[in-house]
Order: sequence, then C-alpha cells, then structure tokens
Amino acid sequence: MIRPASRPWAVEAVWEVLCRIGGVRLGQGELAAHPFRAASVATMRFAFPLLSAIATLLALTGGASAAEPVRDGEPRTGSNFLLPFDNSRFDATKIGGTFRIFDDTSKGINPLLDNDANVHDLHRAINDPLAMRPYWNPEKWMGVLAESVQVSDDWKVWTFTIRPGVLWQRPTIATKPEFTWLDKDVPLTSGDFKFALDTILNPGVDCPQIRNYYQDLEAVETPDERTLVLKWKKTMYASIETSLDIDPLPRHIYGSNKDGTAIPAERFAQAFNKHWFDELRGAVGVGQFRLESYIPDQIARFVQYPKAWSRTRHADAIEWRLDVKKPEAELVGFKNGQASVLSMTPLQYKSEILDGKEPRFAPFKEDDPKSGRSGELGWEKVRRHGYYYIGWNLRRPLFAELKTRIALHLAFPTKRIIREVFHGLGREVQSEIPEESLYYNKTLKPYVFDPKQAKALLAEAGWADSDGDGLLDRKIDGKKIDFSFTVRYYANSPEYDNTLLIYKNELRKIGIELKPEPKEWKDLTRVYEDHDFDAMVGGWRTDWNIDFYQIWHSSQADVPGGSNHYGFKNPRVDQLAEKLRDTFPMAERAAIAQEIQAIIFEQQPILHIRSAEGVIAWQNRPAPGAAPSPWRWLGGITDNFDKLHPLENGKPVYTYLKP
Repeated sequence: MIRPASRPWAVEAVWEVLCRIGGVRLGQGELAAHPFRAASVATMRFAFPLLSAIATLLALTGGASAAEPVRDGEPRTGSNFLLPFDNSRFDATKIGGTFRIFDDTSKGINPLLDNDANVHDLHRAINDPLAMRPYWNPEKWMGVLAESVQVSDDWKVWTFTIRPGVLWQRPTIATKPEFTWLDKDVPLTSGDFKFALDTILNPGVDCPQIRNYYQDLEAVETPDERTLVLKWKKTMYASIETSLDIDPLPRHIYGSNKDGTAIPAERFAQAFNKHWFDELRGAVGVGQFRLESYIPDQIARFVQYPKAWSRTRHADAIEWRLDVKKPEAELVGFKNGQASVLSMTPLQYKSEILDGKEPRFAPFKEDDPKSGRSGELGWEKVRRHGYYYIGWNLRRPLFAELKTRIALHLAFPTKRIIREVFHGLGREVQSEIPEESLYYNKTLKPYVFDPKQAKALLAEAGWADSDGDGLLDRKIDGKKIDFSFTVRYYANSPEYDNTLLIYKNELRKIGIELKPEPKEWKDLTRVYEDHDFDAMVGGWRTDWNIDFYQIWHSSQADVPGGSNHYGFKNPRVDQLAEKLRDTFPMAERAAIAQEIQAIIFEQQPILHIRSAEGVIAWQNRPAPGAAPSPWRWLGGITDNFDKLHPLENGKPVYTYLKP
C-alpha cells in the first residue's frame, strides 16, 4: 500500500528493515557492515527486470509437482511456495544497546486509520505479517506468521496455516488497575486476521486507502484457530500481494470497550474510529519489540518482548527521538553520538562531506562509491523506491486547464534544482515507475525548462496581466482571479525551502505568485487527506508490486482519507488501473502500465521533482586511542550495500558492536 512519509529523505525504511531482520552490532570495534535509509514516501509497488521469477506465475503455469513441492518463494498454485522463515542473521550473543534515530510525531498511530509511513514502520516494528519479501531476495516470498499457504488453481482461494505458539504482547497499560483484564497471555489465532480484514471492509471504518485493495475479497473463513481462508471474487494478480502481506489486528483490544466488555456490532465502526486504545497512544503486536511508550513530540521507545516467538534484531531497545525537529540539531546530535544513524540532508552532504567540514567523515572520491566506509563516521549514497513531486489540487479552478499545468512544469528548472539544491542526489523522472523496470514507459520525454514557452501557453489558456500589477489574471466563473497560489510542504526541510524559493522566483518572472507554507508532519498529513491545499510537495514510498488504483483511480479522489489527493479523474485510467489488478501475463501488464503512465504524464496532475536518493551516515568506528564509548559503534552494515538488492540495500541489517 502507498503511504506518504515525513521527510525528503526520511528514516522510515531504515526503521522498517531494522524491525524485520537482524544484522548489525552495537558497541566498540571495527565496522563489519552497514544499513539504511529510505525515501519519504508511501508504498506503491512495482516490479523490476529481475522479477523473472514471477514469469511462471504470470503465465499461470503453476509450480513444482505435488510429489516434489519446492519452497522457492515464487507464488504458484498447488503447493506451499513460501520460503521457510529465516532468522539466521540473528546472534543471541550480540544482544545489547539502544538503537536511536530521529523521527517525526504522527497525528495518530492506529495501523488502519493513519495512512502515514511512520505509523506503518511503527507497526512493522511490533507486529509481523503472514509473509514478507526478504530484503536479500525481494522478488520472493518468505513465510512469517504463515507456516504454509495453498492457492487454488484459479487463484481465488488462499488457505493459510498460522504459526502456533505466537502470543500477543501485553500492553504497558495492563499493569494499571483499570486494565487488569489485559494482563494475560492471549494467543494469536486465525480470528485476528479475520478481525483485521472485517474491520478494513467495514464501510464505516475510516480506512479507504486500505479498503480499495480488498474490495474484491468475497469471504474470510476460519475453520479453526490455525486456518485462515481468503476467497476472492475473481482471479486477480493483485490478490498475491494483498493476500500475503496481511498483519493481524488484536481483536481482544479493538473489539472491546475500555472496561473489557465487547463493543456491539452496530457501534463498532464508530468506536474503532475513535478507539480508547488509540487515545492512549497504545499499540501492540506479536513481534520482537513492544511499544513501551509513545509521547508525541518527545520519544517513542520500543523494548524487547520476552515472550516473542522469534528474534531477528540485536538491540535491547530502540528509541525514536521525536523532540529534535531541525536538521541542524539532528546533525549535531548524531555527531555527539545521540543517534545511531542519520539521513543527511543534501545541504549536510555538501558541507560535511563534499566540502570536508567534518573530518570524521571520509572524503568523497569520484571513482570510489565505497569511499565513505573508512571514516569514524561512515556514509554512503543509496537509492530507494520512491519519488518526490508537487501536486496540483485539480479541484481548484487555477489548475483546471491542462495548458496551465504544462506551463507550470515548463517554468520549473528541474536540472538546476537537482544540481544546486540536492547536489546530484536523485534523478529526473517522468513517472513513478523507475527506469530499470519492465513497466517503465521509455517514450516519455521530460519537459525542458522554458519560461518563454510557459508564458505563451499561459496566454493561450487565457491568462494576462489586465490591470498592470505584474500578476497574471483571468476571469473564472465571472470573477477576476489573480494567478496566486500557496504550496504546503514539510517544515524543517531546507532543500524544499530552497526548491520553492527558486521556483517562486522563476514563476514571478512570468507573472505568477507562489506562496510557500511549511507544515509540521502531523499537520501535513491532515492537509493531504482533507485536500486542504492549492498545491503540495509530497513523496511516495514505493515498493515491488505496481498498482495505480490507490493514487490515480477516481473513486479515491473524494473519499475521506483517500490517496488521490489531487482529485485526478480519468475514465481511461480508471479502466486500465482495474484491468492491471486482474492481469497476469507480464507483457500485458507492462503495456497497461505504460499506457497509464502516458496518460498521467500527458495530463500533468503532478510535477515530478526527482527520484529518491540520499546519503546515510552511521556511527562507524572509534578514533585511534579514543576513550571507550559502549554501544555506540555499528557493525554489520556494509553487508547491506554489498549483498542486498540495490534498491533494498539502504535498509538496516545490523547489530551493535559490544564494548
């Protein structure tokens, strides 16, 4: 699922993999390897050329024979294809330390209601799914809470066997007198997955961004506590991801009132949307870490849960610092050892590394992409699934005319901004699909910065300075309107301050007024979901399986909380997005995706800024003769860069080096 994220280059993906697999060590010693960092973004899902493994699935040919089933992770009918759960990277002798990162406060932490990458990462830390794509081989599927799966020949029925002996975490409030009813072990059952899906499908629950993925789910059955059966209305390619990547929801909590009594069915949706557990900033799962506390604008702290069914991460505790909001303060804190990793802003990358301000960072070498690994503070450039953009609110008359939107793109100096503001981090893009993907439409040609042509198009669209005040204007619905608009964007982001300043100056030259308006992340998510903007700067975190429905289908434009923030409506895109979800053969899927990209590019509902690329810094090694600094230095990090997929290697697989 696609989720917006808080920063131009945020810690969300760092967190996600830290929460899923093991790796690095905390403490003193040599760095064996390093992790992380992802784009601020959401979760679209697309495939790359290396997804040749899916070819058998796409052709509906099935898999290995029933006599010799092969658990190779490639989805097929007829036999259990899930790779066995692998936590071989975990070493119990290396547990210790607190892993710390800087992050942002979310407006809420409900796993279904809050469509926020930070919230997604929080629940991936404390909870587990039926299956996951292993980061070392992300075109495959590995069983997690599912021991096995059987898929019917028509791909409509998915039968899962749930892992036994898994317990829900006891929430921290269970020690309080009024919540003693929660102070007990509650086993995970198939009913918790059914409860999650029933909640998602309840039309009164405010989660349209998730519900759209399950609208063709016909029935969910639980013949016993370890068996989960999903029945889809039709054969769909989209059912693969949506069937496998399901997290359970604690029905013993979300199905109950504050006193432990059951919530009546007729009140459930209303109660869930304003649940007492969410008001207490509570969250539980079945994973290795338990949320100990979440104090907005201060700290989120996670601790090892002693009854966890499996262990993959080495830290004793994990802390999100929510009180440090300025990039400058984050950099100082990181240098002082107050954070284990840092996602550097482009300006920090320029001053600290390229200009050599911080000697503890190894200098940049043009011919050596691994040059940052030798310093006391390590650094490395990493690419991630994702992109950044300016989105136009097509519901506003200012942006209703196509020629106007094209003119706005022609006035945006993309190459200059990537070079001067982002210091070469990121690529110019015309689509949310990366160039390496089989789905990418190679015929898309970028608009070249051309203010003169932009001004000519604006004149054709009826814009002129009729009163000589320097601003273009035109009559809309009989009223003269100046071409002036506000862009809302993530605060504490100097690169977007500078991007919008450059764009503002270029637009002013052709008679348009741009007014930047920064917002804190918890406020900006409301702006997105309520469509409360003229224009917005955003980013989507993307992943492996491509799906255009959530962002671009017209049904998602007007529903509360829908992800079609821009109000884009195109009947042909609707038809193609629906068809893509049903289509298996790769050649047909690629053709559909390429046509969708062509239409979206032609209609210009958003202006693509750049692809997701950034610089990760980490606590690498002590200086010679330095005093001991227990649990500061990371090990097991550069393994990520060298061994994982290029678009997955920015994720943290590490432990701390022990003192």
